[in-house]
Amino acid sequence: MRKLLFVLSVCVGWLGVTMAQTTLDPAKYVNIQIAGDTLSNGSHDPAKTVYVAQSGQIYAFDGTLFVNFPLVIQGDNSTWLYNQTTPPIFLQTPGGTNSATRTFINLRAGGSLTVKNILFSASVGDGAFLQSVVENAAGDSVIADNCVFTDHDSHALKITGAAKKVHVTNCIFMNGIRNRFNQSGGMPHRFDGAIPDILLENNTSVNMAREFGNGGEKFTSNMIEVHYTYLNMQTTGHELHWYTGLQANNIYYNWCWTGRKANTNGYETYFTCWQNHVNVVAKLDSISLYNGRNLFYLDPKILNYYKNSLGDTVYQCLLWNRSVDSTIRADINFKIGKSYWQFDPKFTTPPSNTDSMLAWVAGFRGPAQPTNAPNWRITPPITYSAGNPVLSWPPPFNLTYTNDTLMAAGTDKLPLGDLNWFPAKKAIYLANRTQYIAALRDSMLNAKYLYVPGDSASALITSGNVTGVESNSANTPEQYYLSNNYPNPFNPSTTIEFGLPEQSHVTLSVFNILGQKVFEMRDRSLAAGVHSTTFDASQLGSGVYIYSIHATGTSGRTFVEFKKMTLLR
Repeated sequence: MRKLLFVLSVCVGWLGVTMAQTTLDPAKYVNIQIAGDTLSNGSHDPAKTVYVAQSGQIYAFDGTLFVNFPLVIQGDNSTWLYNQTTPPIFLQTPGGTNSATRTFINLRAGGSLTVKNILFSASVGDGAFLQSVVENAAGDSVIADNCVFTDHDSHALKITGAAKKVHVTNCIFMNGIRNRFNQSGGMPHRFDGAIPDILLENNTSVNMAREFGNGGEKFTSNMIEVHYTYLNMQTTGHELHWYTGLQANNIYYNWCWTGRKANTNGYETYFTCWQNHVNVVAKLDSISLYNGRNLFYLDPKILNYYKNSLGDTVYQCLLWNRSVDSTIRADINFKIGKSYWQFDPKFTTPPSNTDSMLAWVAGFRGPAQPTNAPNWRITPPITYSAGNPVLSWPPPFNLTYTNDTLMAAGTDKLPLGDLNWFPAKKAIYLANRTQYIAALRDSMLNAKYLYVPGDSASALITSGNVTGVESNSANTPEQYYLSNNYPNPFNPSTTIEFGLPEQSHVTLSVFNILGQKVFEMRDRSLAAGVHSTTFDASQLGSGVYIYSIHATGTSGRTFVEFKKMTLLR
């Protein structure tokens, strides 16, 4: 823990230097410094639009900065902020001159904002928090890269008006919650305007009320949400109101963990509430979506708490409203791909606040709601001691993980979630990003491994499908082969054996008779030898299935073969 003295001058003067970049003075309020660079004609000095904050310094606002020009505020160190010891800190003055302050920066017409390499804390001490960090009422664009947004009451980034672009990359969102029984605020981002270019990529959100919100039917919005790690989101994961949307390779860990009651309204029941707002029949020719290869995981401790402590009156939330089936059947551009279900990533250091989360559930869902809601926040990066801010950094979590399946589970064969936790993998992603995104766009029309309307199990990849791979490397075959399964017919499990003459990357797949994939063990690196695995079909119906192997050896040789098997109930 490092204590940084908070010393501010009451002087509002500013000695500017005409230059491409202006170094901010930590002894003067940021909003006054930047507003002080306004020319006599009311426009902002075009030579002073890039402001630099230095590591190890605290910068304070004493009110909202209103922006009607292209503004850039950036820290002097581009290392991922989690790995910085003393990132530059921006906060609002506790008890500042503007008691009605809601936010740091508000964009007006003609304004745009780029923020990089900065930690924003919306805590103002004594349990009080600003509503937002950035609000865009009428600006052109908001770009946030490598920033931390923490302890906001409502939304970190709130886009209330139409904008041309919103890009959020490499950011961490923390403690975006309300210290009361309310699930409607505390989001990392909200989009209430039509935005043709939304990018959410390689971010981490920990302890939020929801993933994001979107008000109204925005059929000019296009959104890409990839490699995002969401952890401990209270409710109503996503509102989807897009013209096109790509959502893939994300982690939703403890998604909608407050659960639902039998009489909960539909808005709170589902991970996504897209169908609750969109006039599907009128707009089908406008909608494209691919949602797939994500992870959904709920801590068994939470599921057991629903059942054992709340008398089975609170239930796990659902993924999609059933009315999505009619949408999929009617619109060839609307695809729900397969996602991983209840694979534990085994995070290196997850936040240790599950008990306080369950105390919140007990108060919110229980028969008698107490007056004070339990505080389920983790230790904030900024606290106050005798009026001075105290920095605790890095935060008390480390979301690297060791689950071998998830390490190559993405559509790009990279780890699911924020790749900043795996820098070598992130470098691969960035080097090939154009091809990866193009492949996702192709999935809107040509994806094959999809949810089948009416068959809820078809959307899920579960660990129960394959119980493991047994190997005998002492008996190395001369050629690749795939054996007939045994027993056959079977109920509910059968053994599949195959041989590898050299070390190979192996994918085993199972398809139903319509060619729809119902299981995949993807890209497992196996030694040369004879291997066998048990396929569990307990969630499938009777019928003929096709199983296949795709193996690529270290020599470059490729082996592909298909065989039939029959499940009899």
